Amino acid sequence: MNELHEWLETHRIAYRPVDREVVEIEGFGKVFLADLSGVESIFRLKGAEVEFNLMERPEVLLAEGIEHVAFPFGDNWYYYSLREGFALNILKYVGKRIPCRRRTPFVHLGVHTPYELLNASGDVALWVRKAVWMGHTALGICDRNTMGATLALQKACDKAGITPVFGYTCTLSHEGEKIEVKIYCQSQRGLRNLLRIQKAVMVDAEDATVPLPELLRRGEGNVLVLGKLSSFWMERHRYVVKALTETFDRVFYQVDLSEYKAERLDAEVLKATAHFFNTFYDRENDRFLVEPVLIPDCHYPDRDDARTKIVLNKIATGAAHGQSDDQYMKDVDELYEQFRTLFDGERWDIDALFERACRHTVEIAEGAEARYQTERNYMPRYDMTAEERERYGDRHAMFRQLLEEGFRRLVPPDRADEYCKRLEKEVYILESTDNIDYLLIQYDTVSWARRNGILVGCGRGSAGGSLVLYLLGITLIDPIQYDLLFERFLLPERAGLYPDRATRLTDEVLSDHAVRIRFDNGTTLRLDRDAELAVVRGGQRLTVYADRLRAEDEVLFDNRDLLFHLSSERL
Repeated sequence: MNELHEWLETHRIAYRPVDREVVEIEGFGKVFLADLSGVESIFRLKGAEVEFNLMERPEVLLAEGIEHVAFPFGDNWYYYSLREGFALNILKYVGKRIPCRRRTPFVHLGVHTPYELLNASGDVALWVRKAVWMGHTALGICDRNTMGATLALQKACDKAGITPVFGYTCTLSHEGEKIEVKIYCQSQRGLRNLLRIQKAVMVDAEDATVPLPELLRRGEGNVLVLGKLSSFWMERHRYVVKALTETFDRVFYQVDLSEYKAERLDAEVLKATAHFFNTFYDRENDRFLVEPVLIPDCHYPDRDDARTKIVLNKIATGAAHGQSDDQYMKDVDELYEQFRTLFDGERWDIDALFERACRHTVEIAEGAEARYQTERNYMPRYDMTAEERERYGDRHAMFRQLLEEGFRRLVPPDRADEYCKRLEKEVYILESTDNIDYLLIQYDTVSWARRNGILVGCGRGSAGGSLVLYLLGITLIDPIQYDLLFERFLLPERAGLYPDRATRLTDEVLSDHAVRIRFDNGTTLRLDRDAELAVVRGGQRLTVYADRLRAEDEVLFDNRDLLFHLSSERL
């Protein structure tokens, strides 16, 4: 039982002993210490079901108000619930946490997730769970060169009721020098800018850095944090720092003492940190050139997870560097003890300085309003080159012309009518479901790969059922020759498309008389008077001629009409 007590205290879980076999964890319930000394295995089979090989009967424990059983395994303690099915959980982040002595508000903004491949561990939901358990109101991530974890963070934070803060770590290059920076989104504009920065780093740059001009263009809606080793660079480039402060919403300097490689980087971090506080602080006015913010880089949730990073780095580089076990998510007491050892108490008000650096983390979190809009699907837009714009005009015209070229090249002349009928059907569905840009992106990707001698597979098997993909050269299978169904690739009803229930417009007026219709959104259409429109009138669905429309009619258009007709005035 003493070992269990020690585990609970180490992990700051509030508890009280009940007897020699039971402890009560505040906010969690009573936990029974399983005696496994007389069993050969922790688990056993009971018929086809797996259960714990518990000597005591669960119903007896439940009658005493005991709902959980704990036992040691390896270096950790685990528990399972007597009221749930077979599930094994590590005894962490349960119940209430022993409160910190200091009450300084603070938000962790330096979490690195497994999306930063082979350099961090801990599922995003696990990081969020610990943040909530520690009493944080928000959590920020800052993976290097990837924002892959941001949507997972948003979903996990929404479920937990805390604020997600999207961060990104990258390298700034200027005049042959490089420094690490972190960027945190504040607004939707900032999120769009940050995504552009990521593209500049991972797509446009050969050395995976962002040049200063590009960074300055993308400052709006974002907070910039200059890395913990950047203070000497800042002194040499004060004009750059000034330009950054004028572009970004705010600029900070990162204070972090959780070194990466204990045998060599620790000293460099200390030197850079000392240089910042000695060089950029105006004592008379109590001002910094840029404010310090406390952002410890965290690569695993707890100290006992430190070995995972060593293993990951070994896989990544083939070398296991000596590292500290200090890159975990600390509470404010631990951070303060680390912070205060750096400063001379006679020269600095350490408490005030610590609270100042912590307060800025809360300010960044409170300003983080950027979110992914998950209520609807947003299809990507194909970014045309200057040559393509000159040749085709717009994306839709490019799509149509590429199909025409493929049709002339691949379709047997004696079966042109059959292929044309199938093509019209597919194009209508693809346009109506707003998939044209997606197909152009696939066309561009596959074409580039083939030009560069890269083998390309068919992708999703159902893609072979699309004549459009075949004519674009994305697939090499003629679906008509092999009697393949387009509906395997895209079922119109599944995409919410019901052509027989909506208005389908043509681009030309066939009769001598036309009707001009102006909609509430300001769009004006010129229609043939005999055009049949699907409308809702008085709660009933009707089909009426264009010249029989009434002001109160609600015209039902399909997605294609909305995309290619209502978006611009046709006269």
